[in-house]
Amino acid sequence: MKRSGLPVVLILAAMLSLPLTAQTPSPAPASTDSAPDPSQSTAPAPATEFKGFNAYVSLRGTANSTGAFVKLNPSLGYDFNRSLGVFIGLPVYLAHDAADGAAGAPASNSAGLGDFYFGGELYLPSDWVNYTSTLTIGAPTGDVADGFSTGHVMVDWSNRLRHNFGLLAPYFVAGLANTVPDTETLTRAFSSFGRIVHLEEGTDVNLTRRVYVGASAYQILPFGNQVVVSPLDGTGSTADPATVSGNDLTRENGFDTWAGFEPSRSVRTEVGYSRSVTFAINRFSFGVSFNVGRLLRLRRSH
Repeated sequence: MKRSGLPVVLILAAMLSLPLTAQTPSPAPASTDSAPDPSQSTAPAPATEFKGFNAYVSLRGTANSTGAFVKLNPSLGYDFNRSLGVFIGLPVYLAHDAADGAAGAPASNSAGLGDFYFGGELYLPSDWVNYTSTLTIGAPTGDVADGFSTGHVMVDWSNRLRHNFGLLAPYFVAGLANTVPDTETLTRAFSSFGRIVHLEEGTDVNLTRRVYVGASAYQILPFGNQVVVSPLDGTGSTADPATVSGNDLTRENGFDTWAGFEPSRSVRTEVGYSRSVTFAINRFSFGVSFNVGRLLRLRRSH
């Protein structure tokens, strides 16, 4: 089912019309996702930037033999001080289901809205370790018929520890949720509903001021019944989403690798590779993110 891009335009217009007088400090080279990503951390910045509105837009995608999945994620946030902020966002999804040669089914495409989300983030930096705790709640506003939502309220509480050791920036993420979240570099081509614990251990390596690489391992540990919905069913048809239910469906472990380039503090690009050890699946990913608030301030200052 095709969907209009009007909601995205309205969100971006609302972002641009707000008095973006300050922003969340730019994240250190890590993932490409926007501020609501629970796995991201922030780096110290001048005190004058610790309060005010911020806005981000990211475009992330993943592809494998069954098709491709792209996520456009505009978000808006407000920082009360250096340690506490809130955010909202509404993703838009594009799905390409590859042709099924055996069944004679042609490739097809679909687009739709994801779940509106909101939440808060607590950031506590120190000389020993930087701690970030993020609570994200998703409302069931997405297109269930197209496989972009499970139709349930989603909750994810993620906690992240990170510290820089010269060129290395190792991190550890542990979270409790009722849905499987994206990893540092991987945008998942499905939505799930069911209680899980998610873990990720990785590091970034800052090769130069603007170029970095990274790698991580991830584990998804479900408990109880799991429901998985995806617009990609591998048959070339997106008319009906693939839906399965059962215990341990989302149990998985694997690893990610990525390389990124930041031409400026306002723009970040990234490419990555992910391997699901559990399901023996190779996935390739890309990401582009924009710090809209910073871009606007730079434009107004000239």
